[in-house]
Amino acid sequence: MAKRNIIFTLLLFIIGNIAEAQDFDIYPRLKDDNIKMPKVYENTLFDEYQILSRDVRMMDMLYSAIVPGYVHFKARDIATGYGILGARLLGFSGLALNYYNMDRKGLNVNDILGSEHNTDKILFYSSLTLIVSSYLFDWIHGKYRLEKKQENIRYKYSIKLQMNSMSNNNNSLTPSLSLTYKF
Repeated sequence: MAKRNIIFTLLLFIIGNIAEAQDFDIYPRLKDDNIKMPKVYENTLFDEYQILSRDVRMMDMLYSAIVPGYVHFKARDIATGYGILGARLLGFSGLALNYYNMDRKGLNVNDILGSEHNTDKILFYSSLTLIVSSYLFDWIHGKYRLEKKQENIRYKYSIKLQMNSMSNNNNSLTPSLSLTYKF
């Protein structure tokens, strides 16, 4: 028995060292954000640049389960994030109320799943549905909103970047006057 535990522990460490990942991507990024500097239009706002550099990853799925509205807050959709937070808190309060009612009546979860306690069953299932649906909405709709905002920003500045690149290719000199004043 002791040999079995040692072998299991060693196997667990070997698998843990092979995995070496806290997060994994189904669609990995192919560029290094820390080294390559992207071309940014000169009038791009910092908030727009932050939205462009954000991406929803697999670890955000766990964060969204723990922090209600996390993906919407990451996408800078604050009102929807707080709406999801409120919905999830409403679901948790419904479960707490259901637990209080069960404790007061001396019931357990198996008792309310029967047909006798219809109100408790409806409260239990609706609270669970609200929690799960707010999580899924945060994950799916938040990713959609972030990508939509990124597309809008790219479209907004891509025309300006193309116009700048076309004007820089003429190699013609433009007369200008520059004044500097130093103290």
